[in-house]
Amino acid sequence: MDDFAQMIKLLESAKQLADMNGLPMLAYFIEMAKGETRGHKSTLRERRHGQDKPRKIEAAE
Repeated sequence: MDDFAQMIKLLESAKQLADMNGLPMLAYFIEMAKGETRGHKSTLRERRHGQDKPRKIEAAE
């Protein structure tokens, strides 16, 4: 399972708990977090189990 699918699954579970406990503002914030997660979908799809691809370090000019 990639990081994107894992994050969405976790956020959906958290939203269900917020709804069950009558916390509409928390449910709203969780929906916002899901939107942010979808915005970074391509980056998260590249990762597997939290492993990031090595990046080149660029020297500051």
